[in-house]
Amino acid sequence: MGAGTSLTISRIPTFTLMKIYGKQTVTEPMAAMSRSGRYVHSYIITGAKGCGKKTAAAYIAQMLLCSDIHDGVPCGTCRECRRIEAQTHPDVILVEKSKTSFSVSDMRHIVTDAYTSPNDCDRKVYIAADCDGWSDAAQAAMLKVTEDPPDPVYFIFTGADLSVFLPTLISRSMTIGITEDRDACVSFLRDRYPDKAEDELLRAAEAFSGNIGRCTELLDGDEKLIDLVDRARRTASALAAHDEYTAAVMLAGIKDRGAFKELLGMLTAIVRDAAAGKTGSAPVSCDAKDASKLSSLPYDRLMMIYDRLAHGMELCGTYCNLEALSAMLTGQIFG
Repeated sequence: MGAGTSLTISRIPTFTLMKIYGKQTVTEPMAAMSRSGRYVHSYIITGAKGCGKKTAAAYIAQMLLCSDIHDGVPCGTCRECRRIEAQTHPDVILVEKSKTSFSVSDMRHIVTDAYTSPNDCDRKVYIAADCDGWSDAAQAAMLKVTEDPPDPVYFIFTGADLSVFLPTLISRSMTIGITEDRDACVSFLRDRYPDKAEDELLRAAEAFSGNIGRCTELLDGDEKLIDLVDRARRTASALAAHDEYTAAVMLAGIKDRGAFKELLGMLTAIVRDAAAGKTGSAPVSCDAKDASKLSSLPYDRLMMIYDRLAHGMELCGTYCNLEALSAMLTGQIFG
């Protein structure tokens, strides 16, 4: 979306009306605002990729536009709810990016459009998803309209964490953090995949620590994710067996920076739960079978491995060469 173009409706995730899995941080405050009759005009939703930020944004839009809310929950059957579920509502606008991140021009276009009347309802909602990487200048373009928004207009921004957003924009918004919930994830997977074996669903939920989006991609047959999960499990086995060669091969086989960071994230979760088990604490929610493989390692060694992997994740955000990073991690862990 750039100069001379118009805002368009884009696809938002299909979600089950009336059943938002494990998103009480969204449903409860929205229900409270519904009962009070007063809604915040700007929302910031944060969380990891695949945790359901866009689904939460769609739920908020439904709360704002539903014509027959019951007990703080959208009805799911009115014309507005049905159109949001069908992803055809003209007043729920998923803002498009003109580049890889939102530009000043993109934001100014929203501001201009915000002062026009809704198409078909008393309200309209702008969803600016995946704001990671946008500039301070782009955010600054939104400050005035979020401080004093037109009565019918609501804004929803999503990003990985609050560091993505300017403090001034945060101060003018309601912040909602979305966290993974393993039990809610398993409940969702059972509903979505009734024909799949329970063990397969549990292993998916454990592999991605209850991240519904990533579990769905895995169970739908995403080959890259299947490979990533396999590499994480084989690397965990190599760490337990002091098999430096296999660990090095597993790490060196990833050439994509995002995938490498996700692999390290999966490994830190496995090592974290192995360390937790050594102290008698309950697992946080990683793959218990893989964590048990590492239980023979001393606690101090587990914490050393965890620290090295966590530092590796930080370095993924720099321009560090992946081949060099992989070699460095292997050397630090087994050296």
